[in-house]
Amino acid sequence: MSTMKNITRRRFIGATGAALFSTACLGTARLFAEEKPDAIKASIAHYRGFKMGIQSFSLRHFNISETIEHTASLGLHWIEFFPGQFGVTEDMDRIDAVKEQLRPHDLHLSVHGVHHFGGNAENNRNIFQFAKLAGIPLISCDPHPDSFPILHDLVQEYDIKVGIHNHGPGHRYDRISDSLEAVADWDERIGFCPDTGHYMRSGEDPVEMVTLLKDRLYGMHLKDHEGIHRNSPPETILGEGSLDLQAFCRALREIGYDAPISLEYELNPQNPIEDIRRGLENFARAAAATA
Repeated sequence: MSTMKNITRRRFIGATGAALFSTACLGTARLFAEEKPDAIKASIAHYRGFKMGIQSFSLRHFNISETIEHTASLGLHWIEFFPGQFGVTEDMDRIDAVKEQLRPHDLHLSVHGVHHFGGNAENNRNIFQFAKLAGIPLISCDPHPDSFPILHDLVQEYDIKVGIHNHGPGHRYDRISDSLEAVADWDERIGFCPDTGHYMRSGEDPVEMVTLLKDRLYGMHLKDHEGIHRNSPPETILGEGSLDLQAFCRALREIGYDAPISLEYELNPQNPIEDIRRGLENFARAAAATA
């Protein structure tokens, strides 16, 4: 990590939930730098009820051990690995080794993806089998229409949810309505894990997205862009673009959303930590304002 400054870990002793929130402006790294038995409760208190995590693509410049350390230093307890860092496998030694690295930080595998499901039932089953072995409850995916009859059976067999992920203008799930139409005839465990930034690039309002996808909104990639229109407005630090974070938090509260949120930040891949931390603090303030 020649371009990355090491983040000092400090012990935070004797804090109550109220004291944790009162120090929000000091930043998440100081609040949660040293893990404690109640670290997850402290994190949820800091984000006023939300389970804030990260999509590891945000940390794609780092290896898996560095990614885990950075995630922990940010005070996060849920991680969605992308396959480039932690690939699909049935090797329990490999799976156990990753989980062993997560355990000291109370860090949990909330989602895995984004995966491409097609018409090959065996390939699709391999992904579900991996998720079962690793204890992953949600698979984010870009499913081909041919895959839905197969997924319908697999989500019932494994009792693992899948979440359709959109990829912006021109993608088959470009519009919110595209995803709603895709799942209409299938098991309710086939739902959504949308990307707010990609929907912004498609001219779709993420706040409206929450309201429309609510019944099957099982996860999300939280990202911000400079505008909500179809000519690909540039990405920004979370809370510093056109995503109204307070309205977004209110919408999540209205639908009773309680799944982890995967912050995703694609800019500055070699040195993203301070930008991610700033975005997390922006989200914490919005969450506090709507609690």
